[in-house]
Amino acid sequence: MKPLIPWFPPPVINIPLPFEIAGSDHVPLHGFGVLVALGFVVGSRVAMTRAARVGLSPDAINRLVSWLVVGTFVGGHVGYGLMYARDEYLADPRQFLYFWQGLSSMGGIFTCVVLTAIFVWREKLNPWAYADQLAFGFAIGWFLGRMGCFVAHDHPGTPTEFFLGVHGICPGYGPEVACHDMGLYEALWSLGVFGLFKLLDRAPRVPGFYALLFFVLYGPTRFLMDFMRPESTDVRWLMLTPAQWWVIVFFLVSLVLLVQRSRSGEPPIWAAPGSPAPKPAE
Repeated sequence: MKPLIPWFPPPVINIPLPFEIAGSDHVPLHGFGVLVALGFVVGSRVAMTRAARVGLSPDAINRLVSWLVVGTFVGGHVGYGLMYARDEYLADPRQFLYFWQGLSSMGGIFTCVVLTAIFVWREKLNPWAYADQLAFGFAIGWFLGRMGCFVAHDHPGTPTEFFLGVHGICPGYGPEVACHDMGLYEALWSLGVFGLFKLLDRAPRVPGFYALLFFVLYGPTRFLMDFMRPESTDVRWLMLTPAQWWVIVFFLVSLVLLVQRSRSGEPPIWAAPGSPAPKPAE
């Protein structure tokens, strides 16, 4: 089957202004920004709803998400500078301050993991229980965020005849050539993981199960997908991309912890879907 997705311009909605700002009478609203923002909103709502269902504090989730918004953009941008444009950024360190330019998912994830650990330690919360709530929200939020990458054509891969290939996004090729779209692939993967979580949530699981399972599933997926990224846009360290090295670490650490958690005997923090929400407890 031939690639089915035609090229389309990144969506932009121009919001008119009653007066000019910096010589412009409108504010552009980009599809990427809208979907990323929607990812945070929907993801936090899903995490808060599940937290309330199992007797945890939705307010704690809400406050933690504020930290994660900062971590995503600051850590993502710094990670991008260090892993993908190190020479350029170290030559001009001011570029580390331009948080709207260039994001690395691995840099954002690493920073958010650290910030979550600090937050739950400060708040004296059960780290594994709250990590599970974030995993549910993160899965659906990641879907929306990666759809933002898809509509912006941010992560084109190598040329392909795969039916989900997107025409006209390949670096150095014309509109008749289709390429893998990493943003689309990760979005579909994340939506599938969210569906899997909902299916598994019909039975109690040890705290930390969903958070660790997310990284166990993401590791091999991202590792294989990065072989479809062109070397012209994604640097290689000893034949692997920086993200591939990171996901190896995330996968191994998460797999070991998942086995340990499964054997811990810690009682589940769970309530059946649709059951009355218990009184929230820290």
